[in-house]
Amino acid sequence: MINRYIDPEKINVKEECAEVDEIYAGERVEGISLRGFELVEKAEDVEDGIDLVLNGEIKVAGFHVLVSGDLSEEAVSALEALIGEVLNRIKGVEYKFRKEKVVVNLADMDQKTFECMAKLLYDAFKKIPAVDRVRVKVILDEGEFEKELNYAAKIHEKRENLFRKSEEEVDKFYICTSCQYYLPGHGCVISPERPSPCGTTWTEAKAAEELEVVKYYSPAEKGEKVGSEYEGINSALSAVTEGKINRVSLHSALKNPPSTGLYSELIIFYDPSRDAFGIVDRAYKEKTPLGLTFDEMEKIMVGQQVEGFVGASYVYLKSEKFLQDDGGWKRVYWVSPNVYDYVKEFLDPDILQRLKKG
Repeated sequence: MINRYIDPEKINVKEECAEVDEIYAGERVEGISLRGFELVEKAEDVEDGIDLVLNGEIKVAGFHVLVSGDLSEEAVSALEALIGEVLNRIKGVEYKFRKEKVVVNLADMDQKTFECMAKLLYDAFKKIPAVDRVRVKVILDEGEFEKELNYAAKIHEKRENLFRKSEEEVDKFYICTSCQYYLPGHGCVISPERPSPCGTTWTEAKAAEELEVVKYYSPAEKGEKVGSEYEGINSALSAVTEGKINRVSLHSALKNPPSTGLYSELIIFYDPSRDAFGIVDRAYKEKTPLGLTFDEMEKIMVGQQVEGFVGASYVYLKSEKFLQDDGGWKRVYWVSPNVYDYVKEFLDPDILQRLKKG
């Protein structure tokens, strides 16, 4: 089993201000929960240092890191995963999800908590061989947070467009085993047209492998395509899941659907009464037309293949291969409000009208 560790030889960080160890990477933390975001950018004129933006009661926590060095945009994007990796090693801190949907759970907090986080992030980024200078900014002020959050969303959307490739253009996909810390035998396939359910894109996985920052993205040669499956991917997935998952159809929710880890942004579910699909986001707490909430569906499917349920990221909704094996958007009849707000920018008006009625 590949554990969800930063390479300790490259990113072994310690600070007296907190208890930091690999053993806390799987810690569940209850207490204070904060909205957050993550962003790493390249800036040649950056000066080494740390900034803490604080004004009043702390309700949010944004992490914006500037780096300089011989880094591609793909590598800079991949380095964002390092933020969660570092902070999850702190006792009493649980960092979940990615990009603009980060949630930080803390057993306790004060200003020193975030000063310590900033120091650890600074040390970690300075240990990356390709990085020269680092400036870590932790945003705790709500007004500044909202501005930076919107800015981060624009940067991530720009990168998404810049990095877009088709599955036919590449020779290998990636298998992510980060959730094996909690779910032994689980693995997510990441292709150019299907990010992981937590939102990690193929480009980010590729750059992370090249930087050798984390160990849980393993490249897998596609091999021959048979129907909607790839022989090489099936073989590699079977190996890393110890035979638990042997076949996967990347663009289906009904036949050999991809396994779903812990941090899925969305769940696509099949409704037999309509012979159609619905899509619900994690923030939607009411029951779906299926009669189940997001949390109830997640308990059924997490860590395994369950026909009729599959995790997905928001980015996947833009994929030209979205549910290709099952009829695509033509068979989607219901989406939660947050999903509707996301897809209304790019879906056909006729589809949107059907979703609104659903």
